[in-house]
This record gives sequence, C-alpha cells and structure tokens, in this order.
Amino acid sequence: MARGMLADFAVLSDDLLTVAPDRIATLSVGATVIGGDVVYDDGALA
Repeated sequence: MARGMLADFAVLSDDLLTVAPDRIATLSVGATVIGGDVVYDDGALA
C-alpha cells in the first residue's frame, strides 16, 4: 500500500482467519471504513 491510497476495511470482534468456522456468524462489527471515511464506529477505533 502506498501513502495517500484509500483502504476499505472492517474491524471485527475476533480474528476472522483464526476463529472457529461455527463462530463466524457471532462476530460483531466494531467499525467500518469505506473510501477512507469512517462510516460506522462503536468505539473500536478509539
């Protein structure tokens, strides 16, 4: 990634790559960033 480039990402309550598959549906979203703008944040980015 280069400086000045925008990223879209979500902050989840657990690591999506290591959580047990049967727990994926129970993960909660703490924050969502789209086009560099925070569109949702429950305090996870603080």
